[in-house]
Amino acid sequence: MNYLYLLDTNIISELIKNPRGVIFYKIQEVGEYQVCTSIIVACESKFGAQKKELSKAYRKTGNYLG
Repeated sequence: MNYLYLLDTNIISELIKNPRGVIFYKIQEVGEYQVCTSIIVACESKFGAQKKELSKAYRKTGNYLG
């Protein structure tokens, strides 16, 4: 049975902060096509990065969320 993992804002934020952390390795383990997030979480992450004016974090967010 294949599971699909829905990542929330906290998980996406942690992945952005620690791109080679535990979450990264878990995604590698289950496969990147087995994880997703909602459009709300994607927008929250992009908005948060823009609001804080952290261009580096914003670029990282774009890499993950398209």
